[in-house]
Amino acid sequence: MYARMRNRIRTPHAALVLALTTSCLSAPALALEGMVHRVQSGVKTIQSAIDQANDGDEIIVAPGIYREQIDLLGKSIVIRGEAGAEHTLIDGGALPEDSSNRSVVTMRSGEGPDTRLIGLTIAGGSGTALNRRGRERDCGGGLLLIGASPFIERCLILNNEADEGGACFSQDGTPVFKDCWFYLNDSGAGSAEIRCLESRPRIIACGFHGDGIQWEDAGVIDIRDDCGVSGACCVRDDCIMVTMTACVDAGGSWKGENRMCVQGTCPAYCEEDVNGDGRVNMTDVLRVLDAWGMCGGHWPG
Repeated sequence: MYARMRNRIRTPHAALVLALTTSCLSAPALALEGMVHRVQSGVKTIQSAIDQANDGDEIIVAPGIYREQIDLLGKSIVIRGEAGAEHTLIDGGALPEDSSNRSVVTMRSGEGPDTRLIGLTIAGGSGTALNRRGRERDCGGGLLLIGASPFIERCLILNNEADEGGACFSQDGTPVFKDCWFYLNDSGAGSAEIRCLESRPRIIACGFHGDGIQWEDAGVIDIRDDCGVSGACCVRDDCIMVTMTACVDAGGSWKGENRMCVQGTCPAYCEEDVNGDGRVNMTDVLRVLDAWGMCGGHWPG
């Protein structure tokens, strides 16, 4: 199955790079320098390495399929796929169906931005049973984040399912997803792939794939309104669904609350339109002449 999934995974198209918050573009550095733990499929589990690790440690995961579910246990550690997500699969679908905890990755012990997942495929999860409005619901097929704000980079979150948040259920946190792809995650009852509850995730340069859309066309990020009121934002000629603050931070043009990204929302980007008013005229020429000279005002010599 994994070989088939790998054939469908492609490098994100350059046109889909979506910068939502400039303050999140740099990954946080760990304050401590710790030990490096190496995990090889069939020899050692990722969870056993987590159990042994201390804050500041790094776990390097060799290529392979790891049929397990992991809990980060509140530790400030890095888990990195040595050969990247296309070659490092955590398959959470191997446990018995009667298990109440079937999220592939769980963080519910105060994990912060120094807890990082890099270059992993997270697949096969079906969520953890939580009491939601008096009913038991399976939440967070791929990731269950409660009171957690990790940094997740270059990961593939695919083929997970849950009643709420097939890809991720996030509560009381500000997780960051950077350069990630979300593909074929099934959420019931109209829930989004990422389900937020008093949470404000930051999504940077990620792609979401929906049914009936080709992989390379996965350009629109659309998260439920309870992650913040969103609307169409034009960053050059790319349209993304974000809040007004995130749009301004990314240097985009905000089109208004609840305005959807449809064809024609963002006109083709024109580099010659210096002042961004939609036309090229003398004003643009004067702007260029006013700035004539060496950048920063420094002349040679």
